[in-house]
Amino acid sequence: MRTNPFTHLYAEANKGNSKEKLKNLPEFPRLIDIEVTNVCNFRCLMCPTGNRMMSRKSGYMEKATFYKIVDQIKGKNVGLRFIGWGEPLGHPEYLEFITYAKKQGILCHMNTNGSKLTREIMELLCDLEFESIKFSFQGVDQKSYREMRNTDYFNELLEVIRTMYEVRGERPVPFMQVSSTITYESPEMVEDFKAHVQKFTDFVNVGYTNLEHIDVTKVKLKKEEKITLVSLKSHQIKFGEHPECPEVFDKLTINFDGTITACAGDFNNLMLLGDLNKNTIDEIWMSSTLFNYREMLADMQHDKLKLCSTCYSIYEPEGRKKGTTV
Repeated sequence: MRTNPFTHLYAEANKGNSKEKLKNLPEFPRLIDIEVTNVCNFRCLMCPTGNRMMSRKSGYMEKATFYKIVDQIKGKNVGLRFIGWGEPLGHPEYLEFITYAKKQGILCHMNTNGSKLTREIMELLCDLEFESIKFSFQGVDQKSYREMRNTDYFNELLEVIRTMYEVRGERPVPFMQVSSTITYESPEMVEDFKAHVQKFTDFVNVGYTNLEHIDVTKVKLKKEEKITLVSLKSHQIKFGEHPECPEVFDKLTINFDGTITACAGDFNNLMLLGDLNKNTIDEIWMSSTLFNYREMLADMQHDKLKLCSTCYSIYEPEGRKKGTTV
């Protein structure tokens, strides 16, 4: 049975509550999330990129910025995750980026919608011993996927995952995950989906779609898309109280332009900490601004922060309870 190479990092990130984390802060982030692009070929209704709620500019990370990140984290026990508000495989230099990172001995993960994952890229990921890949779904069948993802790619994505499973063969990595969220789907539908996908992946998790942060008056969608979104919002569960937040105690998120934010959910840069063109990762990690955020979250003072409504799932959900890493 395969083990996720990121398990030890997620275990540390899940350890203790916020007050304990504040007292035992690591000298360097355990995880670095990088957004090589915030451009995506999908127009998912729940995503600020897809529904056009994102107001900051779109673009692609420059090579110099990426190399600077890798050079500052190599040699440290850090996981580099290609995660952001775009499709990482849509970056023109993405394969060059992951090759460089792996040659520096960096532990790597990526989230992908799977649409640009060719067999050639699959072979390269396996040859590079790229550690972890998560396939992002929505819903648990063709209909529910199409509604939220706003594109009919459910069956094609299943085939992509089967092919990746075949290409990997007996090799230990990449560790393959399938992750989805639901609104109205029944427990029976979820179990059917899991039973099917478990045949050709290592781990499956299905959570709940958080649409609370979406202001339907601000999205830029077609009339029929907006009607679908309103309907889906009416079905979503209420998340209730804010959970403990592991974000600011364990990781940093770097945008495509080199700016750094305190939260992976910060799609409009409400909680910026600095800029790699002016600061190092070390400096930002120990900055007074970030320490202030940590103290507020340790005291559960979410109302004093500009952005907390979107943060309900952050890392990897094996045995996850609300407020721990996904």
